Amino acid sequence: MHIRFFGALLVCFLSSHTIQAQMERTMYQVFEIDSIKQVQLDLAGIYELKVWAGSSILVETNIQISHASPEILNFLIKQGRYDVVADTLSPENMRLKTKIRDRKPIKTPDGECTEIATTKLFVPDTFIWTDDKKTLQRKPQEKP
Repeated sequence: MHIRFFGALLVCFLSSHTIQAQMERTMYQVFEIDSIKQVQLDLAGIYELKVWAGSSILVETNIQISHASPEILNFLIKQGRYDVVADTLSPENMRLKTKIRDRKPIKTPDGECTEIATTKLFVPDTFIWTDDKKTLQRKPQEKP
C-alpha cells in the first residue's frame, strides 16, 4: 500500500515540475592565417592550444549548460556569447578575441543556470606560442 502511494506521489511530483537536463553544443570557427606571422590571443576563460597539420586556426568551443531551456541556449549562441572574432592589426599581425568578454550569469525564473564553456584552438604546426599562451609566432623558415 505504501509503495503505491509513494509511487503515485513521485509521478505527480515529476509531472508538475519540468526536468531540464544538461545540454551540450559544440561550435567551430576557422581563421585563415596565410600571410600572418603573429597572432595575439585575447580570449575569455580557459582555453587550450593544440598543434595540428592544418594551415588555418580552428577554434572549437564546447558549451554545457544546465537548468535552461534549448531556446535560452539558442538565444545565447545567436547573440554571439561564445564567438571568437579576428581583428587584423597589420598585414602580418592579427588578434583573436572573445566577442563578449563579460559573460554575466544566466538567470531564469527557476534560478541561475550552470554554464561551462571550454575552448580549444588548433594551431598550425608552423607556429609556436609563448609560455603564457597569449601570442602565437610563426616559426622561422628553415633555409636549405
